[in-house]
Amino acid sequence: PDPREGWVALDDGNGNKAPLTEVAMKALISAGLEASLDQNMWAANGPTSKLLKSGDWDETVFVSYDKQQPVPAPHARGTKGEMDVLVWSGTFSHKYYGCDLPAIRCEAIVNMSPKSLAALLVDSNRVKEYNKMSIGRDDILVLQDDEICVTKVVCGRSKPPMLSKILQLKTLLHMEELPGGSQNGYVVASRAVTHAEDAEGAADPKVVHSEMLMGLNIIRAVEGEPDRCVLINVNHLMSPMIPKFMANKLGLSSAVNFINDIRSLC
Repeated sequence: PDPREGWVALDDGNGNKAPLTEVAMKALISAGLEASLDQNMWAANGPTSKLLKSGDWDETVFVSYDKQQPVPAPHARGTKGEMDVLVWSGTFSHKYYGCDLPAIRCEAIVNMSPKSLAALLVDSNRVKEYNKMSIGRDDILVLQDDEICVTKVVCGRSKPPMLSKILQLKTLLHMEELPGGSQNGYVVASRAVTHAEDAEGAADPKVVHSEMLMGLNIIRAVEGEPDRCVLINVNHLMSPMIPKFMANKLGLSSAVNFINDIRSLC
C-alpha cells in the first residue's frame, strides 16, 4: 500500500455507518464534482471539438454546480443534435494509485427524468437493462437507502465477449442530490473497496478483479423539461484485462456505448 494513502472503514461491523463514513462520502463527491468541471484536465476528441465549436453546448457544458439551477438543453427533443455524445479524456493530477491511467468524461442528453435515471443506476436488479455484459450485481452491504440518499457496497460481475474469465468489481456506491436539491438533479459516485472477507479467502482463478478508482454519474435537470436530463459520466478504471496502450481508446468507445445503452431505455 502507498504510505501516503489512508483506509477508512465504512461500517461498524454491525451493518451501520462507521463514524467517518459521512466524511468519506462528502470527500468522494466533492473530488468527483470538482474533477468533472476541471477544463484543464480534459481534452476533447475530434468530433467533440467540432460540436463544441458550434456553440450549441456553451450554456450546458462545464457549468458550475454552485449555480444550483437546471441547465438548458442544447437541442430540442426529436432533433438530430439530441443524439450527440461529447467525449473527453484526461489524467488526474495527483500522484497516487492509478494516476498513470486515463480517465474518461462524456456528456449527453438523456430523455429520462433525473429521478428516474438516478433510481435506475442505483438499482442492482436493473443493471442488465443497460449493461449487456453484466451477469449480475449484488448489494453486499446497505448503509442507507431512501429517496434522497443511497450508500451501499455492491459486487458487480460481467462476462466480456471472447474472454473465458469473469470481470468483478466490488464498489462503494453513493447517490445524493446535487447542490440545491433534487430539482437540480443527482450525483451517483462509485469507488473500489476491499471487503474484509477478501483477505481471508483464496482467489478464484476464473475471476479477474478490476477497480473503479473514480466512477461518477452526474444527472443534471433540464430547464422546463422535467422528463429530460443531461448526463455527465466520469470513469477512471483500473483493470488487468485492459493493456495501458489500449485504455484510452477502449474507454472512449465504452463511454459512448454506455450513453447509448441508457438512451435505449427511454
